Order: sequence, then structure tokens, then C-alpha cells
Amino acid sequence: MTNPHPEPHQPNAARHWFAFIACGALCVVVFAAGVYFSDVMERRVSGVYPVVDEEVVEEQVDPGSLGEEGEPVEYVAQADALTIDWIPSDEQTGYPDDGVFDQAMCYDEFEGQHVNNCTEGPADMIRWSYKLGTVSGGTYNGRDLVMTSIPVSGMGEYLETYYILYDPERQLTPVIIDSVVRGVDWNLGTFLGTATGMMGEVRLAKLTGYQIDTKATILDLEIETTLVEPPPGNEFAFIGYWQRLYSEEAISLTGASQSVTLSDGKTLHLWEPKSDGNGQVLEGQTGIGQNLFYAVDEDGRVLFYDLIVPFFANEVIDSYTNPSTGVPNVRWTDGSTNAATYLKGAVGGCGFTTVTHVVSQEDVDGLDLQQAGVGIVPGRGTELPVYEPASYDVSYYDDAFNVITFSSDYDPKTYADFSHPYLYFQDSFGRWVEFMSNELIPPVECGKPVIYLYPESQMDVSVFVTPRGGFSYTEPEYGNGWNVTAYPDGHLVNKADGFSYPYLFWEGRGGLYSAPSTYWVIEKAGVESFLRSTLTKMNLNENETNDFVEFWLPRMQTAPYYKIGFQGTRTMNALAPLNLSVTPDNIFRILMDYSEIQTPEPSKPPTRLPRANRDGFDVLEWGGVLR
Repeated sequence: MTNPHPEPHQPNAARHWFAFIACGALCVVVFAAGVYFSDVMERRVSGVYPVVDEEVVEEQVDPGSLGEEGEPVEYVAQADALTIDWIPSDEQTGYPDDGVFDQAMCYDEFEGQHVNNCTEGPADMIRWSYKLGTVSGGTYNGRDLVMTSIPVSGMGEYLETYYILYDPERQLTPVIIDSVVRGVDWNLGTFLGTATGMMGEVRLAKLTGYQIDTKATILDLEIETTLVEPPPGNEFAFIGYWQRLYSEEAISLTGASQSVTLSDGKTLHLWEPKSDGNGQVLEGQTGIGQNLFYAVDEDGRVLFYDLIVPFFANEVIDSYTNPSTGVPNVRWTDGSTNAATYLKGAVGGCGFTTVTHVVSQEDVDGLDLQQAGVGIVPGRGTELPVYEPASYDVSYYDDAFNVITFSSDYDPKTYADFSHPYLYFQDSFGRWVEFMSNELIPPVECGKPVIYLYPESQMDVSVFVTPRGGFSYTEPEYGNGWNVTAYPDGHLVNKADGFSYPYLFWEGRGGLYSAPSTYWVIEKAGVESFLRSTLTKMNLNENETNDFVEFWLPRMQTAPYYKIGFQGTRTMNALAPLNLSVTPDNIFRILMDYSEIQTPEPSKPPTRLPRANRDGFDVLEWGGVLR
């Protein structure tokens, strides 16, 4: 970053510069999911989830403008809720593609040609279709309901799933259900929108010979955001969905040993991922799903749910919309009431590696726990015991977290300076859940994103970022959003203070996060040339590239090799939604994740690099993960 602190004429310059040098970095938000907690829960009812992505673009489509060679896609509104005679998910079989859908969906608009990754390549990244059942009654009586998943090439692994009605005899026009669509990534991120929005105009224009029903729905595939055990039982909150249970990636879920029967007769199972001898989750399985419960949807999809800690899910944290962070409703043994924020998820990377941090019984046995108070369940009057260690002078805390934090004058602190830094609660499954005080977050954990605005002409615009765990610092001051005057050359004038800024800067805390699934392994001497070449390929300009390299290169000089990957716009949108009062033509967001390694390893590069579109009002953001 050319200027990690404000220009000399900007406010708070000394503070910003000192924060960068003394602290390195607090956590930057990266989320999700997908998890994606608060936005998904809020938008589930409306069915709207804004995704502006270099790979999947949510667009307002004009049906009359689509089509190819005079054959527009036909839009109809012929059905309401469809009744489906479902095939049991473990008996659903493959379904042949007609070629048209494959050709349209696998078209790479960035390369301007059809690409074969939909039908060739690794088994977990090719297009596949399953017959789910048959429509019973109504306009589409007798039609086969088919789910088709399309892999999206780019940074990381992502699947778009569409739901299509086919005539078994292939005599009638295939119909895509616009209201039912699912996008799946490895962070449990969840796309909530429409099929046309996910496809975008370029691919829709190639989808000739199909109809799109904008009215039809499939109620059985709507997500229940809260599941309840029989009274006075537990509640489970929806976190995100994943692969089909019977796919190669998820088959280990079938070996679950703990389950619970819900009030509606459905069953939830505890996700128990397979691990290697070092405790690492085997490749192809989602470690983020660890400690979560799962159900199987009618389409065979795995739905992940978190067991709600009853005194943690209260009005203070807005009805459980951010399940890893909150203010537990605890009354201490001295009669006082807790007002501090705690983290229920396991901290790692740029946020949480799990929604709920479960500690083994072996570890708990070595902590010498004593009761610290009781957790009070709102509306029930139930009191549940909460514990803390008698002493922190045990090896468990030497490795668990960096206990050196900083006060306002940067004096070092230890556990003794904090009140109730760790809490423990044993849930109804016998699992010990660990809560860590928000004040104990390691100070050097995540990088800092900056946002550039490039309008075509001078304009006033408001910019809103909603990090899942909140802000720790912004420049200029965020308030209820940044209100700025933006200029075509990229410089901004902040209305609140009248000063000029080269970009908008913020830092904060993310939610569910896992490292990129694709990456390069680069020798230290080649890191700078790799960064410059890669950023140029992604269409960052010279100034943005210089800013990026100047900030990150000095942090990548101590190891002989570096494993470098990038998260894209989709991941950033799920973890830290970005909205503007004036809709831009293009939004491009990247986040670099890197780690030090001592010996070379094979690279696993993405199938292609996304490119920032720069043909209108453009918004570009970069950030990274500090290790």
C-alpha cells in the first residue's frame, strides 16, 4: 500500500501510522459463511441476497433483450407451488443433459468461448444432474424435476445449482424454476436469489429453447432457519448448505454417531468429519462444518445447523444472526451480570474456523474448572452452570491464543488483567463449549482492505460495508456509512471532515473462514514478480498494484517459500457485504491469503483468474490475511 496512513493533510495521521507499525494488523473481515450469518438470516424471508461478482453476477435482466439469432428466452408465469413426488435422496439417479444447457452454462464470458471444465476434469468439479422426483398435478404434471450443478471456474471451488422441469419424452420445452437456485462453496456460503440473476445476461442469451417460469416455487426446498427439539428441548439455527450427502465429498457424514429427533419428526445428525493422524480434516471435507449438525434436504443437499447455546442466543445479539459472537446472559457468582462480548467460534485465519468451539474432555480434565456463574435462558428462567479455569498457568493456554494484547497506550497485558477471559459450558450432548473474551483476539491476525471508487464523472455517493464481527478501525470515520464525493481519478473527499483520501480504509473481524482451495507455491525471491504479474492479470492498475505490493511484500520476506492464494468477490460479498447508494457498473474484490513454508510443494492454481471489468463506474477492493 503506497500510503498505509492518511496523507499529511488528513486527520488522525499519527494514530493511523502508529497503528500500522505497532500493531501490524487487527483482524480484517472476511466471512461466512456462508457462512454469511446476519445477511442470510435477514434476507431469507425476502429471498434477496445481493451478489455482485466477477464470476457470478446478480443482474436485473430484461427478458425482452435476451436471446440469440432472433430466438429469445421465453419467460412464463404458469404455476404456483409445485407438488413433487420425491424420490428418496439416496435413490436419486443421474439424468442426461440435452447439450443446450451445458453449452450455455459452461460458456466463459471472460474468455469469450465455451470451456470444457463442465464436462471434463476432476470428478468433484464437473457438471452433474440428478432426477429428484416428478411433478404431481397442475400445469407441469408428469414432468421430471432435475437438479443440475455447474462448476464455476476461477479462484476456489463453487457450484451453481439450477432446478429444471423436463418432459420425460423430451417433446416439451424444458422449464427452469427461477425462484429456486443454490450456489455452494466450501465456506458454507449460501446464494439466495434467482436463477436468472445467477446466470447473468451473457449465458441467458445462449439458453435458447428453454422457458423460465418466474412464478413457480417448490416449498419443500425452502430452508427452515430454526429447528426445534420436543419441549423443552434444544433449538438449532441454520448455518448454510453444502454438497449432496451422497457425493464423494460428503459421504463420511453417513457415519454420524449422534443424532436428535425434532418436533416435526425429522432427524439431525452430528457432523463428524474424518481426520488424518494429526487431527487435520481430510481433503474434500469441510472442516467448517465441524461441531455442526446436519439434515438432508429433499434434493439430497446437506443442510448445516448449529446447536444454539440457550443463554448465548438472546436479544443482545439480535436473535442469533451472528452465532459465533455475542454477549452471553451470565450472572456471576458475585451477583453481577455479564456485559462483555465473547466468541463462541474457534478463532483462526481471518475469522472463525468453526461456528462453535468444542473442547475435548481430555483438555477439560486438565483445566481444573470451577463454577463462575450461571447462564440465564431468556423467557424460561432456567439457570445453567458456567465454568472457568481456576488458573491459566496450564499448557493448554500457552498454545491456544496469543495472550499479549494492548491497551490504549500499548502496555502489554496478561490473563490476570482480564475478568473471566474464558468460559465453559457443557451442552445437552455432553460437549464442552469454549467462550473466549473478545478482548483476547490476537492483535496480528488479518490484513486490511482498501476500497477504490472510480465514477465516470464527479458524484456524491454513500458506501456501506457490514463486517460480520464489526469494525475495529476505519479511515475516514465510518459513522453510519461513508458519505463522499468521488472523482474519476479515484480520489475522494469525505463530507464529514472535508479532507481528501486516496481510498476508503477499514479493518474488522470476519466470520466463518477457510483458506483458498487453490494456490501457488512461490520462492521468496519470486514473490514480488508473482504478485505484480498476478494482479496485472486480474486487471488491477499500476497504482493499485503498487499499493498492494508495498504493503504486503515486506511481510513476505522471512521464509524460503510462500503458499499464496486469493479469495474473490463472491467470498468477500458473503463475509462482508458491500453496498453503495449509487449502483456501480462493476465491483471487484480480492483477498490474498498466504502462509510460510520451508520446503517447496506442488502448486494448485485456479482454473482461471477473474478480471476486473473497467468500463463504467468501477469499485475495486483489495485486502489480505496477515500470518
